[in-house]
Parts: sequence; C-alpha cells; structure tokens
Amino acid sequence: MFKKIILSTLLILFLMPSASARPVNEVYGGVSDGQLIYYSFKSNKWYYQRPKHRPSRVLEVTRRITPGLEEYSEYVSPMGQVYTPAGSNYEFLYKGRLITYHIYDLKFFEIVYNKRNKAFIEVPLEEKEIKKLMGNPKIIKISDFDNENRIVVKKLPLKNQWYLILNDTDKYFYRYIVVTNEKDDTIVTLFRVKRPTTIIYSHYVVDRDEFPPYKIRVKNGIN
Repeated sequence: MFKKIILSTLLILFLMPSASARPVNEVYGGVSDGQLIYYSFKSNKWYYQRPKHRPSRVLEVTRRITPGLEEYSEYVSPMGQVYTPAGSNYEFLYKGRLITYHIYDLKFFEIVYNKRNKAFIEVPLEEKEIKKLMGNPKIIKISDFDNENRIVVKKLPLKNQWYLILNDTDKYFYRYIVVTNEKDDTIVTLFRVKRPTTIIYSHYVVDRDEFPPYKIRVKNGIN
C-alpha cells in the first residue's frame, strides 16, 4: 500500500506541468541602439512604427547608449531633448508599453507620460506583471536571503524549474553574474535548474566584504 502511495505521488509530480519560463516574444525584441520609436499623446502608447496621428501628437525619439563603463539608455528627440529612463540598460515594447530593465538594480519599470508634470517617468512594474512577461518563473527576492546571503528554495523532483532574482532593496549589483550555464543572456538573473544544486550570484571580483556573494541552494521538494 505504501509503495502504491509513493508511486502515485511520483506520477502526479511527473505529470504536473513544469514552469516553461518562456518570456513573451516582445522581451527579446528589444529596442536597439540607434532605433527610432514613437509615443502617441493621443493613444498614450508606444510604437515601433510611426502611428497615423497628426505629427504634433507624436513624439519621435532615438535610443542611444551613454558612453562609459556603466552604459545606460537615453532617448533623444530630433530637437535634442533627452528622455532618460534613469538607469535602464534594456528596453522593449509590450502591447504599447515601454518596459525597461535595470540590469544592475535587478528591477523592471514602465515608462509612462505624466500629464500633470508633462514629463516621462518610470513606474515600478508589479511582480505579477513581471512573472507574466518572464514566463511565470519562481521569484527570489534579495530580501529573502538570510544574514549570510543564503537561501534555500525547492523544486519538484524530475522537473526543470526557472527562477528569477529580483531586487526589492536599495542594493546595487554592478557586474554581478549568475554562475550557471542555464541562464538567460538578456534577463541576466533568469536561470533554470534541472536538479538539486547550489547557484552562486556573485561579483566578478572576489571580495566578500565589498561584493558579498549570494548562495541559492535548490532542493527537491514541494513548496
């Protein structure tokens, strides 16, 4: 009887759908350096192609990368006005929305037009929206790590699981990388785990005092 219960449990776990972590196609259709995009003050949406509105109702901007070690995006109008997402390194359009990703902050925002101040501002993207865009991975927040920067998470046995590290603190992660071959090249803290293991998120310089590493222990189990 006990063996039947074990076998039934394993069968259920095997048949349960695994997290695919297939980000929506738009995530990988990011705005490239030198590319024009357009904002319509009529529809309050962003476009890759110029919308058929009156020219006065359309803002045309060109993406460019600021020079320096820490490269950030700027959006410049034909008149030389600069619209800077204040720390974004990667942007893409999704259903008329301009989504920005801060690689060093591990945060997602949306660029919206504030009619009251007549300015573009960044608004933090909610966690549920991020999960939807990224294919529903399990979220690991920086605040979830213990005082020694360690955390234990669980994945279903025999299943692949995708995880996404998000930063809900004021910490900064310049030149930090996830040490695993199963990671996304665009969203740098999105990674997949096939079996129990330890994932290290660390700075390229080994300095535990100034750049402490973060350890993620992945175990089999049910959360």
